[in-house]
Amino acid sequence: MMGHSVRTSLLIAVACAAAGVSGVPAASADEPLSCVPAIGTLQILPPLPGLFLPLPTPGGLAEFDTLALAPAGMSFPPAIEFRDYTQGFNDYVDVVLRDGALYVRPRASNDPWRKVTTPGCLDGGIEAISVNGNMLVAIDARGWIYSLDNLLSGPLLWNWTHSYGGPIWLWPGMKIPGSESDSISSNRWALSHRMSGSFVDAAGYRHPLTAGLVQIVSLTGDGSRITYQDPWLPADLSYEIGGPVGGRFIGESLSVSGSVTVVMNRYGDIYSREYDLDLAGANHIPGRYTWQPQGDKPSAPNQLAERLDPRFAAISLPAADWRHQPKVPGEITSRLSIQDSGPAVEDRVLVVEGRSGGNTGFWSKPLYADSWQFTATGQPLQQALLPADPRVDQSALTLAPEVDLSFAGSLPAGWTLTLDHFDWAQTEHAVTLTSPSNRTYPVRLYTTDELRLLPRAPGLDDTPRGLESALDLRPANPFAPENTELADYIRTHLNNQQIYELKIQATRSRLYLETLNATLPRI
Repeated sequence: MMGHSVRTSLLIAVACAAAGVSGVPAASADEPLSCVPAIGTLQILPPLPGLFLPLPTPGGLAEFDTLALAPAGMSFPPAIEFRDYTQGFNDYVDVVLRDGALYVRPRASNDPWRKVTTPGCLDGGIEAISVNGNMLVAIDARGWIYSLDNLLSGPLLWNWTHSYGGPIWLWPGMKIPGSESDSISSNRWALSHRMSGSFVDAAGYRHPLTAGLVQIVSLTGDGSRITYQDPWLPADLSYEIGGPVGGRFIGESLSVSGSVTVVMNRYGDIYSREYDLDLAGANHIPGRYTWQPQGDKPSAPNQLAERLDPRFAAISLPAADWRHQPKVPGEITSRLSIQDSGPAVEDRVLVVEGRSGGNTGFWSKPLYADSWQFTATGQPLQQALLPADPRVDQSALTLAPEVDLSFAGSLPAGWTLTLDHFDWAQTEHAVTLTSPSNRTYPVRLYTTDELRLLPRAPGLDDTPRGLESALDLRPANPFAPENTELADYIRTHLNNQQIYELKIQATRSRLYLETLNATLPRI
């Protein structure tokens, strides 16, 4: 989850106890390659990859000279402009995948390409890569994840490990979703390593960040589900980012950088979202959150002060929703990339391969900008052109079916609550409150997934999934003169709160609202 933060001090004792691998599950018969170690080829403080970011480089750029030169005649692009499954970069290094091996040079230089030192059984067997911040992940043909960290330092400190997943990077390996399909070598997954110094929440408050965060984000199924794998979380596929258009948008490609995910469909419609476990409100160890309005509270000077001092603004929930990006005003492919451009989470640049006026190159724009700019490169397009109409929003041309899970049940004092097409991964849900007089009030339910210590299955099943949530009655204008029955209900049963906070246990057959002791059966 994080590379450096206040969480480290809370968990270091666990890390030291686990360094002997006591209590860590044994790998299954289908397991990561044995030559890639669990603790790491050069682990500075086991078992926490990249604890200090970045580590000082003993020999500077001269360390690249210790690597073997790339074979004569091997072709490389003149510049690395994209982060995808064949190439990438950070502020320090360019990386390219060729013939199952990694080749590097100092970022944006004319230096010769050199081969990365790699454990023997993995060298030549890498199918895909992703680079972001201080890390690179390499995927083999079976979908296993191998991490190369300290990538903002020189090659002498680069460190390989196959461990991934909780507790604190000690789980003996994970695969990316869809490992048995073409998902490995595709634009359907990417690595995110957030190292930003701040972010702005959905209510406009700026928050300091000292905690780094790692996650692999993947399109799954038909492309409408977005799974994230955090190496500090249980080794499962249970955590998701609820997708655009109420989770029905079918993505063709995905990229992520520093906790900003961007997805695009086959018609070139693009959505972006700032989202990870910390930003979503699920991790109360480094973060303090609130569903309530905060007025003019100031931002804290640092993350520890924000966590401990209520005079400073907490992170406002619900988390920021998807941003529908302007369409690219020209021909594009599905080769999509997002990359860091500054110290804040919002400092990101979107890049899409394409063509303009017969010239090949790429379209780009800052995350919040309104218009795209074209840069000609003359390089051959790596993907086929999409049937995108730049003048029209085509998001709805391919939509997944609505989730077939609806719930309704009684609340205290004869009221009922109805929730149609409930997708647990979505942040906001339309809800109908019905009074004893049979009058209906449209309101909102906000949810975020709880932090879990043990693995569980994806989605909803018979095992309860804990959700933190809030019922927002403000859309019904409850204190208007004509809504006295709703106002009385809020005063009597909801602590006089227009935003009433709840704990929910969700299964496929019912929603249990713990705070109200109310059960909503599936209908």
